[in-house]
Amino acid sequence: MKRHLGKMLLSVGVVWLACGCEPETETNASPVDLRPRVKVCSLTEGVEFEEAIIVQGSVRSKFTAAVASRLPGTIDTLYADEGETVAAGQRLFQVDRVNLENRVAIAKDDCAVAAAARDEALAVREEAMAAHEKAVIDEARYARLYTVSGSVTKDVWEKAQLQLKSTTATVARANAAVATAEAKILQAATALRIAEKDLADSQGVAPFAGVLTKKLQEAGDYAEVGGAIFEIENPEVREVCFMVNADNYARVKVGETRLETSFGQTLVVSYRAPTVNPVSRTFEVRAVIQADETVAPGMLCEAKIIFERRRGSAVPSGAVALREGRQVVFVVTEAGRVEAVPVEKGRTCGALTEVRNPEPLAGAAIVAEGMLLLNPGDEVKAIR
Repeated sequence: MKRHLGKMLLSVGVVWLACGCEPETETNASPVDLRPRVKVCSLTEGVEFEEAIIVQGSVRSKFTAAVASRLPGTIDTLYADEGETVAAGQRLFQVDRVNLENRVAIAKDDCAVAAAARDEALAVREEAMAAHEKAVIDEARYARLYTVSGSVTKDVWEKAQLQLKSTTATVARANAAVATAEAKILQAATALRIAEKDLADSQGVAPFAGVLTKKLQEAGDYAEVGGAIFEIENPEVREVCFMVNADNYARVKVGETRLETSFGQTLVVSYRAPTVNPVSRTFEVRAVIQADETVAPGMLCEAKIIFERRRGSAVPSGAVALREGRQVVFVVTEAGRVEAVPVEKGRTCGALTEVRNPEPLAGAAIVAEGMLLLNPGDEVKAIR
């Protein structure tokens, strides 16, 4: 056993000596590239940029109305029902017809009475004028008899003069009575027109062709003046309505500004509110939508209001940085050094930023990542 252990130790020692005494071999070491690596790219052409805002609003009918009673009274009859399609001018309800017809009848009778009173006043005036003509003749005759022949006394002549004055006053009163009678005829005619107008107003009609969306009162209910009985909408013309921040007021142009809706239609602004709400600092914008069975009044709608859309050149947004008060882009020259190129920054589209002066960057190797650690003149290794 001891003999075998000694042989093993001797073998290990021989191997150790052989390894330790082997001469070292020389290796050719290559130089290490210490230049920082940067990812570069080229200028991207033809990128579409847009200046827009996202707004939310609702769909509604452009033409809506509340058909209300113009007179107080009991609703006699409803001629239409909720959900019914009606034509312009079609009657919808009737209020207090019997009483209003009676008022018309009374007004017509008043006209007849006024006409009869005028006829009577004319007759009285004719009588007064005849008496006046007789008094004129008598006064002239008695004046000659008294002054020429003295065949009548002065008292008789004075009585004739008094009669003439009396008939003159009677004619004046008759003329006034005729004028009064004619004024009463006009008054009665005006009252008749008012009664007929009230009778016509008691019948509610559709202001335009549309659909009755709500019935607010039933037959037998008492209608107040201005109390809505039906609500009507024109389903043929609908519009979307949005509230927009006042900062964009001057940029929204009626007939020019376009908006893209969430239901796929591109519309043109048809209305911009003339004023801005002083509380919310917003203003209303509307656009008429095309006929679409899937779009109903009351639905919510999201839209993009587009102020400007154009195509241009772009670089990655991370390639633009502020250096010494200027927006710059770093490019790698053919010599492998970094150079700062001032740029005019435009709109942003996703991860790209528009460059308004792309000419200096045409064909250049633009540093897309890692520029924050670089300075002009640094040597770098460009990697695409």
